Amino acid sequence: MQDDHVFVWKAMLDGVGADLVGRRVLEVGCNRGGFLRLAIDGWAIAGGWGYDPAAAAVADARRLTGRRHLHFEVADTVPDGWRGFDAAFSHEVLYLIHDLRAHAEAVFAALAPGGSYYAVIGMHTGSPVAVDWHRTHAPELALPALYDIDDVVVSFAAAGYEAAASRLNLGFIPTAGHVPGLLEWLDYYNETKLLLRFTRPPSR
Repeated sequence: MQDDHVFVWKAMLDGVGADLVGRRVLEVGCNRGGFLRLAIDGWAIAGGWGYDPAAAAVADARRLTGRRHLHFEVADTVPDGWRGFDAAFSHEVLYLIHDLRAHAEAVFAALAPGGSYYAVIGMHTGSPVAVDWHRTHAPELALPALYDIDDVVVSFAAAGYEAAASRLNLGFIPTAGHVPGLLEWLDYYNETKLLLRFTRPPSR
């Protein structure tokens, strides 16, 4: 499953680029740590800290770290004492969160002034693929109502961030897992899967 996300992770990191070299990075919902391993190996971040509520996934992340300067914790929110990050990332995490404002405030406090939180989200009301999936799975997974992108931005702006948005430059998208319905999936990745940037102002 982690390998299925690599093409998105690379697009996320490319969207930030050289600004990551030598930076301290936080990952929200780190799962097995693949994104941070990619970031430290290929984008030369100084170190990575990731948290996730899934204990088994975090155990795998720690096992796979090797000698890299990476740290992982089991947690539902930013662990106590984690502060001063230059950048934070999440990939399809926001739609799982019941209290977006509280989440935004927790990451805001963890960022250094001027730091940015980059959040990729395709699971929102503007995505037909997401709407269909959410309708089927929300009850069993106890998901919150699907968010509108405008509401996501408003929640983060209310927490003090300066918000911006972009689409990902994904290039070729693997067809495995996306057939049948390839054209619908291409629209999802190229049109409705967004990279949101929430920046903590330098003076706060």
